Amino acid sequence: MRSNEAAFTFVFVMSLFNVIVCKTSFVKDQRTDFVFPPVDQQIIAGIPEGHLRPLGWQKKPDGKVREEKDPITSQTFHLRYVKNSRPVVLRGLMKYASVAEKWEEDSYLKQKYGKLNVTIAVKKEVFNSEPKRNKRKMLFKKFLLDYMYENWYLSSTVHEDMMAELPLPDILSCGSYKERLTEAELWMSSGGTSSLLHSHGDHNLHCALDGRKDFILIDPKFKDVFKFQETYPNSGSGHSPMDMEMINAFKHPGISQTPWIWSTLWHGDCIFVPAGYLHQVRAYGRSISFTVQFAPVVDFEPSGCKEESKNKRRKKGKKDKEDDEQGGEEEKDVTEEQKLSLSDVEFVWAYSNGERHLKQKKLVPSALRRILSILLRDGDKLYQNQFKEFYEDVISEYADRPSADEIFHIMTPNDNRNYVSRDEINALAESRLQNVCDVFNKRFERVRDEL
Repeated sequence: MRSNEAAFTFVFVMSLFNVIVCKTSFVKDQRTDFVFPPVDQQIIAGIPEGHLRPLGWQKKPDGKVREEKDPITSQTFHLRYVKNSRPVVLRGLMKYASVAEKWEEDSYLKQKYGKLNVTIAVKKEVFNSEPKRNKRKMLFKKFLLDYMYENWYLSSTVHEDMMAELPLPDILSCGSYKERLTEAELWMSSGGTSSLLHSHGDHNLHCALDGRKDFILIDPKFKDVFKFQETYPNSGSGHSPMDMEMINAFKHPGISQTPWIWSTLWHGDCIFVPAGYLHQVRAYGRSISFTVQFAPVVDFEPSGCKEESKNKRRKKGKKDKEDDEQGGEEEKDVTEEQKLSLSDVEFVWAYSNGERHLKQKKLVPSALRRILSILLRDGDKLYQNQFKEFYEDVISEYADRPSADEIFHIMTPNDNRNYVSRDEINALAESRLQNVCDVFNKRFERVRDEL
């Protein structure tokens, strides 16, 4: 009897030891019932409203982001929102995607994708200082094992092996949008995370698969209020170095005068954030979402897009209702099998083997010309610093590479030019483009040799 008691005590002690060793904190708060936007707070004489509180407490919002509750076509999406750089929430756009149900279970993700490398962000909060974030790579199964305890969140370009399960939103599946996709990113956390106030150089469609996400959106004309730092001049991307969880209202009084709009995303909802638009994101509960980025375009080409029916463009009248009752022509729903996934389209960037890389590993002149036109976005000139940023992203780890300036000037009429125009890119001889391709392709040849 005593030996059994001793064995039980040993097992119990070892179990406690394993728990203490393996987990350094408690399971994160999974509630999603937080109040947002903030309600009125008690005003203290001499203290500015929202002092040392998160962004949004300093001023009441100017309203909600406009919403579309019914499906809209790509053309309508472009004319109402993209063309005018106007944010919009598309309610329920991903609501019936089967991936949302499957990805509700960590066990499914672990079994199917556990051996993949992913990139995670580690947020270290320092009192009275801006949050510091660093990135690390780890196996997805390791992340899934500990993300409910650790201060981690997944922030990674979608792995190539995951792309087939993630649907491409219908409004991006045709025309110019389909041809100008730059990157898809995956986000996952146990809640309680908040981003810096930031912007992207490309348009961004952010879709929630699980959990809750709150968005604060601010017109880019107010970026100076937040000491905004661009990634490089005229990039459209960047961030504010300020701590968005603890705004010093004495030091930054302009925030209390800055208008902002907001929205809350739930399962199946998507939000369109235009290129350059400032936004901050907060996640609650177990949260999974993905984003699709696409480059701005001068003129939208609706090739392959469905036209919006007259019945959808105007309110139905008596005759319309009679036509419906008599079996008038209706659009047929597209089954999920017919819908495009992220693996069915061409992105500029992809992720595999623990690294982000060009989707097309061996460049040819036509592919390079396409990428250069995407880098142009809706501008008329591709500047040297824009190309340099792209070049460094692709082959930065190789010390013996030619300089970005040297490669850029292969495409310009002379070395004194710091830009190449849209017309010049379209007219570039294939021999010049091939010379640039050769530089990029050497990087991939070296990777293959190392493998």
